[in-house]
Amino acid sequence: MAEKLDIVVDAIDGKKGKDILALDFEGSSSVCDYTVICTGSSNRNIQAIADGINEKLGENGMKRLSIEGYDEGKWILIDCGDILVNIFDRTTREEYRLEVLWNDAKEVLRK
Repeated sequence: MAEKLDIVVDAIDGKKGKDILALDFEGSSSVCDYTVICTGSSNRNIQAIADGINEKLGENGMKRLSIEGYDEGKWILIDCGDILVNIFDRTTREEYRLEVLWNDAKEVLRK
């Protein structure tokens, strides 16, 4: 698990994603073990982050299961199986405030 999380975070970082936060839901959610939240600087950057994650997973023999919101590029949700990735523009991230919603989850990374 840690390997996949590292791959996702490195891909985000490599595409200049900002305010990266990883939360641990292992044992407390049937949906995923980890959630990663980050912010992109523009719609194109948000799409590039999503593409980078998909590319890095593929290079490591892993796949994403699904992706939502890619065309609009304001909030892209990537289902990597045991990891859900939320890539936001600044305004949408501030509006939904997932960090506040999930404040009881254990923070495993903030970058």
